[in-house]
Amino acid sequence: MKLIWEAMQSPINNLLGIFIYLTLFLFCTILFATAMLYLIPNRLSTRWKNAIIGSVAFIALIISLYYVISKQFF
Repeated sequence: MKLIWEAMQSPINNLLGIFIYLTLFLFCTILFATAMLYLIPNRLSTRWKNAIIGSVAFIALIISLYYVISKQFF
């Protein structure tokens, strides 16, 4: 538990901290996108809703990885 706590204190400097924060960020993104698509009335099929949620999660993953990599090298 101490290792995880220390990793979360400086996530940019270690891989475990990056993984923990990325996992939490993706979980929150998927939860928010799912809530928006299922709470707002629309006529989209389940296939389209899942495609939208997957696309949003993938874009969030790419942007967050770009942010982490740019902080690491620049």
